[in-house]
Amino acid sequence: MVKKTEQDDFSLAERRRYDGIVQIQTMLADGYAQVQIKELLHTTYFRIRRYATGDPSKLCRFQGERKSGADRYKNTIIELLSKNMLKKHILEQVAGIGYRGKRTAFEAYCRKLINELGIPYIPRRNAMGIQIQQNQTKPVQHYVSASDFGRHLWSGKELETADIDYIISKYPRVEEIQQCIQDFRKIYEDKDTVLLNRFIERYSNSPLQPIKSFASGLRGDLDAIKNSVTSDLSNGFVEGNNNKIKVIKRMMYGRAKIDLLRIRVLYAR
Repeated sequence: MVKKTEQDDFSLAERRRYDGIVQIQTMLADGYAQVQIKELLHTTYFRIRRYATGDPSKLCRFQGERKSGADRYKNTIIELLSKNMLKKHILEQVAGIGYRGKRTAFEAYCRKLINELGIPYIPRRNAMGIQIQQNQTKPVQHYVSASDFGRHLWSGKELETADIDYIISKYPRVEEIQQCIQDFRKIYEDKDTVLLNRFIERYSNSPLQPIKSFASGLRGDLDAIKNSVTSDLSNGFVEGNNNKIKVIKRMMYGRAKIDLLRIRVLYAR
């Protein structure tokens, strides 16, 4: 049979305090200065001095439960809670007969009484006149964010079929957006300029203004876009060098003229 020790009766909070006291006393016995203990344990000088000596098993004990100032008016509070009066109105009445505590402490005291005594406290009603329970939890809601659905359309992020069907039924134009994305991807997959012309012709009359503007804008630079469709070459290298030069210009702003700038650009290459 295992012998029961005094520490077995500790609460979780008392156990944490006990471990902290033992740690402080051990470090003091090992020769640590108070300033070192304060920094290592992230505590205060007051706490170090308070627990420097004494039996940790006794020092860690909580000295009984703290009484609330509202205890003097307990019967009155219980009576008013039973009548489903709002806590702020109960506080006004109790303050009128001498209570001087804070509102937050008073409301915590009321919640404690409601839970301990099982008072059927239902003071509030919603717009339909239905009483709202004190601890009524909100129903768990399932939703799909706009960013998640956007990733589904553009990158194929997996979503529940029921969610997709619901969104499409509620917003029918989503289907046109999805079809537009698929048609544009197919142009580059097949490297077909005929599909590009069909895309422009079809979506230039789209009822969705952003799609219509995009398709119409393709006409303005059609030759370059056709080149990007049919050619494997890219202007990424040129754009990368342009970006590098602009960065160097910003770094050199106000410090040098064109000669030094030219040297910095050549050196960067």
